[in-house]
Amino acid sequence: MYKKIGFLLLTMTTLHVHAQRFGGTPPGVKWRQLGSDTARIIFPEGLEKDAQRVATIVHNQAANTPVALGSRVRTINIVLQNQTTIANGYVGLGPYRSEFYLTPSAGNFDQGSIPWTDQLALHEYRHVQQFNNFHNGLSQVMRVLFGEEGYALAINASVPNWFYEGDAVYSETILSNQGRGRLPQFMNAYPSLCLAEKKYSWMKLRNGSLKDYVPDHYNLGYLLVNYGYEKYGADFWAKVTKDASAFKGLFYPFQKAIEKYAGVSYTRFREEALDYYKNTTTGIAAATAAGESGPHPVTSLNKKVLTSYQFPYAVSPTSTLYLKTSYNRRPGFVVRNADGKEDWLRVRDIAINDQYSYRNGQLVYAAYESDPRWRWRDYSVIRVMDVETHAQRTLTHKSRYFSPDISADGQRVVAVQNARDGKSELHVLATDNGEVLQRVSNSSVMLFTDPKFIDDTSVVSALRLPDGRMTLARVSLQNSRVQPLTPSSFNVLGYPCVSDGYIYFTASFGGRDDIFRVPVSGGVISQMYTHWPLGNYGVNVAYGKISWSAFTADGYQLQQTDTAAVQWEPLPSLLAERLAITYPVANANEIQEFVPGHLKPRQFTSTRYRSGTRLFNFHSWRPYYEDPEFTFSLYGQNVLNTLETQIYYLYNENEKTHAAGVSAVYGKWFPYLNMGSQYTFARQEVMNNRLRTWDQLDTRIGLSVPLSWVKKQTSRQFTVGSNFYVSQDFNKGFFKDTLGNTSFTYLHHYVTFGEQVETAVQHFYPRLAYNLTLQFRHALTNYNSRQFLATGAVYFPGLAPTHNLYFNGAWQETSVRDVRFANRFPYSRGYNAAYFARIWGIRSNYHLPLLYPDWGFGNMLYLQRFRLNAFYDFSKAFDVNKRPLAFQRSVGGELFVDTKWWNQYELTFGFRVSHLLDTDFLTRQSGATVFEFIMPVSILPR
Repeated sequence: MYKKIGFLLLTMTTLHVHAQRFGGTPPGVKWRQLGSDTARIIFPEGLEKDAQRVATIVHNQAANTPVALGSRVRTINIVLQNQTTIANGYVGLGPYRSEFYLTPSAGNFDQGSIPWTDQLALHEYRHVQQFNNFHNGLSQVMRVLFGEEGYALAINASVPNWFYEGDAVYSETILSNQGRGRLPQFMNAYPSLCLAEKKYSWMKLRNGSLKDYVPDHYNLGYLLVNYGYEKYGADFWAKVTKDASAFKGLFYPFQKAIEKYAGVSYTRFREEALDYYKNTTTGIAAATAAGESGPHPVTSLNKKVLTSYQFPYAVSPTSTLYLKTSYNRRPGFVVRNADGKEDWLRVRDIAINDQYSYRNGQLVYAAYESDPRWRWRDYSVIRVMDVETHAQRTLTHKSRYFSPDISADGQRVVAVQNARDGKSELHVLATDNGEVLQRVSNSSVMLFTDPKFIDDTSVVSALRLPDGRMTLARVSLQNSRVQPLTPSSFNVLGYPCVSDGYIYFTASFGGRDDIFRVPVSGGVISQMYTHWPLGNYGVNVAYGKISWSAFTADGYQLQQTDTAAVQWEPLPSLLAERLAITYPVANANEIQEFVPGHLKPRQFTSTRYRSGTRLFNFHSWRPYYEDPEFTFSLYGQNVLNTLETQIYYLYNENEKTHAAGVSAVYGKWFPYLNMGSQYTFARQEVMNNRLRTWDQLDTRIGLSVPLSWVKKQTSRQFTVGSNFYVSQDFNKGFFKDTLGNTSFTYLHHYVTFGEQVETAVQHFYPRLAYNLTLQFRHALTNYNSRQFLATGAVYFPGLAPTHNLYFNGAWQETSVRDVRFANRFPYSRGYNAAYFARIWGIRSNYHLPLLYPDWGFGNMLYLQRFRLNAFYDFSKAFDVNKRPLAFQRSVGGELFVDTKWWNQYELTFGFRVSHLLDTDFLTRQSGATVFEFIMPVSILPR
């Protein structure tokens, strides 16, 4: 027997990935705005300086873009979010808006040191320019037909994701003195593959891997975009994207546009681009030559699972502590002993930064926590762990602390506090109660990073200065005085270590991140010969050993050597001020950067922005099909993301009925308010041998409290709510006279709670998790109808790190008479669902990955992973008198294939074989084997 379940909707859309946090802003936030014809900057009170800076940059960028993609300007709403501790930003369609997450990254090597608002403006407004100028040909037609989501579908299908991000990284690089195109950590991604002689296919480079390190589309995109500008001129990508977004050539328009304007095939273009970087003398060729010798990893290379060893600390002459992360295991703290064996201390709590500090038996790091209701509000709190006992405690609560360090006596912790108003300070805390003992601030410092105790009165810190430069400085805890130890420059630096009168640190110099040292009191800077060109980070000196982590294509590898064997080369201070780059930035000599220093400030008028502004902001209209219903809906969402609305038409194929409806969810208050109404025309049924025809109006209103939060090692959720429903029948013809108009009201109550641990790259399900949902529906008028349903699941580790044993359970009980509620029981696989007065069941599963093929063809289909699930389902049904009636048991297996289509759309397909151990109530067959194709219902959100 064959069955096909689900439906693959051919219409596909994807927006740029971003985190829309519906109803996530606390209602106490007062909003203001700076308005113009280019951008509306919406910001919380107290952040006008940041808003004025963003407005100045985007206006200048719109008016003076040296590598323009077109001349269209459409006003964009940019919302500044200061409640979160995550550094990010996005521009989205559906609705058209941008959000800047204002807290800067705690790491200096990944994003750089120019002011974070400047970098966000340069990068994200380039996305705005992309969206504004791709209104061409078929993309414009899709916008007219389906709104912003239709436009997003078209431009994402015609222009690859690597161009969007690569072009934006190029913008932040060419228009500033830094940008990721000048940062060695960003630029060493592809040299690491070359140095390791890893020759991946183009489709693997485009789609990534769950088993190997593959640089993402930011890295790939910048290399290709920069090469295009360098080789073919400043207008090359404007011409390519104009033709591509217009779908000239219809199929593979981007490839055809490159062939037209570059004069070579798309394949030849990308090959020549990557060869260009390989052959650049300051690039991979030099890296290969420099990487021929040097210290070898302390740990043997894990060739089965990509594994990293970061931030090593010598805890004794023969043992080393480090943070271990891998694709199949959550990050954790590990001590490697003299015999090479690892002692796993504990899994690290969920964090947004990998850095931690250790001293004299105590470990300290910053963990991530979030507010249960207001999802824009989250925290960075300090954890202190005893390495000997593995016991851990929380030092601060609801705080915004980053990069903590612990004093030698274990009595104090110094950490960076980045406040919501943008002010950066160093706080010294007591380790017994978290009390703030000292506060350090300095007007010449834009951002403190990576503080480390030198003694009781001073710390060393990597400082980001207002002009975007950095310096390593000794900072007094008594008077906040700053003593620079290195010349200020755009070379990023960080991860200091204080030992034996020296401060060791990593800095960018000569196009690479390497290890340096300087005397604690200042003096000559010396560079260490690491003999490794791709980045050396997290240096530690103790017990006569110097340890660090080297970046490779196989993860960060632990390096260690005797301090006496290290060669140090004094570095002239003049050279230390220079900014060297790995590869040339196209047009760098012709284009004048204007961030951070070459931009005249402008003043824009600030006014109040009411949270109710344009609540009904309809942005898209599109069809959707899920058997047996076809809908065409108009979707709306306001800029502050507090109201979602939908107006729709619905056609039911089974009933041959038409309906119109509206729905809305309002999330500004603590509970969500949801409401909706649907009017169905000309429903029909046979009743007492007569055809009954009626119109039906269904209306609902409800409240819910959706809570979700992160704490320690888990993510948790709890939702409780109730809905009130009214169903009214407007009878026609004979039944209008006999029955009149009838109505039926009922309540639906529900509660959901669950918890799960963090997952690693190769984890499809969490290693430990549970969830439970309870629902109760009961009629209030005309019927004595009710239904109770409980569903839940629990997940356990399997025999291997990527295996799972998990169980799903359900219990449904309904009234015997006046059955008014649909059957919602998750039936045993392979059976046709039947409705019983009482039924309960347990589904057991063992899930494991089979293969990571990393193979595709035609830039159309990419196979990323095959998974297998073996199952045994048990259900017990009861009759109308609640007496046992029958078992419904099945056993079988499921094969799933995780794929990507056209290098970006993720879809999973499956095939299921179920052997029925009991009789199917509908087919009356026993012992049948059922085959089912498992198809994705849709990749469109409902």
